Amino acid sequence: MVIIKKKSMVVVFVSGFIICLVLALTLVGYIVYIEMGEEKSKAAYRDLMEKANAKFYAKYIEVARLGANIESTGALRGKPVLEGIIRNNGTRDITDILMRVKFLDPDGAIIYEVVFRPQEPALSSSGMTHVAIPYLSDPSKTTIKPEGSIPFKKILMNCPKEILAELKKGAGFARGSGRWSGRFSSEILSINF
Repeated sequence: MVIIKKKSMVVVFVSGFIICLVLALTLVGYIVYIEMGEEKSKAAYRDLMEKANAKFYAKYIEVARLGANIESTGALRGKPVLEGIIRNNGTRDITDILMRVKFLDPDGAIIYEVVFRPQEPALSSSGMTHVAIPYLSDPSKTTIKPEGSIPFKKILMNCPKEILAELKKGAGFARGSGRWSGRFSSEILSINF
């Protein structure tokens, strides 16, 4: 009878140890899950704030001289580019902007759209206008001061044939030809201060 009690005690201790271990691992897993959820919540909150900032502050952002053409000089020669100037007419320094530009046909239908950050660093020298370089992990971006502006230039990847054909029409001739004759629509998607 003593032998049965000793075996029962071993089973009780091993079972108790396994149950405690499972409870501890479950608690650790739950804490990790909560922490990951908080990070997702923080990221969602940041995205929401950037979008809210964009809706509120977009009235102070001016996009001027928006145009598309085939670049005729420099490192981007022969590439279709979108260029323009972003002006901050507000009172806060802007550290990052995400914007969308849509190419519209004469009837207002969207032919092509591009989403980019106009403040991404220049392709080569500081004298060159800004070109988006998507593979940089943490690029140093230009801050747009109140009443300040920056020029931007974005290479149009996967540009539709209709737009490319129109841009190529006069690309080798007088300056001003070979530009997109349709309309543009620009929208600020997010802003960071």
